[in-house]
Amino acid sequence: MNYRILITFCILFQTCSTSNNSSDADSSHLKYFGFAITDCGTNYTNQVDDFVNLIDMCPTDLGNIESRVSSNILGNNKVLIHLQGLFINNIADSSSPSGFRYELLFNYETLFTEWAQNNQFLNTDLVAAFDFVDEPAWNQMNMEDLATIAARIKQSFPDIPLMVIEAPDVINQLEITDDIDWVGFDRYGTIDPKNDTEYLSRLELIKSKRTNSTQKLVLIMESQWLDFYTDAGFEESILIDMTNSYYELAKTEEDVIALISYLLPSEFDAPDQKGYFDLLPQVKESIRNIGNEILN
Repeated sequence: MNYRILITFCILFQTCSTSNNSSDADSSHLKYFGFAITDCGTNYTNQVDDFVNLIDMCPTDLGNIESRVSSNILGNNKVLIHLQGLFINNIADSSSPSGFRYELLFNYETLFTEWAQNNQFLNTDLVAAFDFVDEPAWNQMNMEDLATIAARIKQSFPDIPLMVIEAPDVINQLEITDDIDWVGFDRYGTIDPKNDTEYLSRLELIKSKRTNSTQKLVLIMESQWLDFYTDAGFEESILIDMTNSYYELAKTEEDVIALISYLLPSEFDAPDQKGYFDLLPQVKESIRNIGNEILN
């Protein structure tokens, strides 16, 4: 979920509306709520455990992660584990929209085999999904390599879902195989995704990329604030309506299995970036309420 600013202006699309948690839609399909960057360098699980059940975590080496998983589960959570570092080399490329190109590591088989052998304890009781590549088409990844990675992970962990999140403007280039179980996209700065025609058109496009009826959707919600948003004339409190719009959409889309909010810590992508921890108290409370409703 790389940092990009895609402000959607109300006046342009004429789709802004006030949302709240009043929908009566059956949301039993919506199983998970959590934040990006929960345990990636610093572990923030204890600060959000009471209203999340999905813990985003990043292995730092090839060793056993059982103690880290155990500390994140805390009785009711599951982990979302990033595996990209075991497979992908980031190469600077000015021709890529991201400025980088993903290439398959020449020794990915050795790296992943060792990691998998050290972590054979992992199962669906502990792991919600593996996130193995972030925005592949945006980073000019060969889609055959994407399929190769997915197939290799399934050889070792056949029952654990695999997740891919794409950038919004290159979804048409994304190729999904049956080995990929969860798909989604990120589009930051969308004020009212439930009613935004541009957002919804991309949602329909990502749906069309699925190859079987069991594949689920993931919505990436926004819990960050940037100076750019203020400069564009918005107040931080608009995040209350924005996040509730994501939640309402997640409830009405029966294939959405997870709502993941970007992000917890501040200054992760840029010096002016405020994460959840530093947002206005009323914004934080609204997001907390969304989490509690999903958990309960």
